[in-house]
Parts: sequence; C-alpha cells; structure tokens
Amino acid sequence: MNNDEIEIIKKLIQYADSLDARNWSVLKNIFHENASAEYGNDSIGLKINSSSRDEIINMCKINLNGCGFTQHLLGNFKINISNKNATSACSARVYHVGKEPHQDEFYEMFGEYVDDWIKIDNSWLITSRKLLVKHEIGNRDKVLAP
Repeated sequence: MNNDEIEIIKKLIQYADSLDARNWSVLKNIFHENASAEYGNDSIGLKINSSSRDEIINMCKINLNGCGFTQHLLGNFKINISNKNATSACSARVYHVGKEPHQDEFYEMFGEYVDDWIKIDNSWLITSRKLLVKHEIGNRDKVLAP
C-alpha cells in the first residue's frame, strides 16, 4: 500500500470518527469546498443531494444531531489512484440509536461509500460522494433527524 492510499484510508476513518463525535470541523479537511454528495437511493425511498462542502456538513448535522449514539464502521477499502485523481469505495455498517423520547429505537444501515478524490497541496479531498444504501433495519424515521 502506498502513501496516497494510506492517506485516503485515514481520511475515510477521520470522516467516520468525526460523525460519531459530532466534530463537524474535521469535515472541512475531507471534502473539497465544491464537493457534491448523494446519500441514499431510490430503492429505500430516500435520496439527499448536496452541492457543496457546507451543504454536506449541514446535512450530516441535521441528520445526526437528532440521534443519540452512532457508530460508523468502514472496511473493504478499494482505492485507485491516477496522478492527482483517485476513486475509492468502502463498505459501511452504521448503527444509530434514538434520542429521547425514542431512545429505545435504532436504525442500522449497510452500504457503500463511493468517492472521487483530488490531490491539492499534497492533501486528498473528496470531490464527489455517493452513499449507496444496500440494506437497512430499524426505524429510520424515529432515529434520524426527529
């Protein structure tokens, strides 16, 4: 594994950790300011589109600040690098616990993050992201952004 692949994996893990800690400022070092994102897909009846880093961060805040505990687990990293551009995909298993009055509810998502990256000033940034939800269980409506 080369240094660029290691940096991309580290950024993906920082993303997951920042969501669980609600440390939104970290996301400024992960997404390009003009990044776009699509979270969800038609098959689950939920698709959220964002067209800038600020919109992505705000979307994460809105959805996760309504939750209690979350745990974003990432693995099976696949990375392709071509000069100053890269693509990555990684599996995600994300567990969400509700906040009062829904603290006994949960929502769990199994999916894949698919990202395009650009290297600027020796740092990799996501320019485009898709979260493909492959399976979900629990009560999304009572746990996310109540």
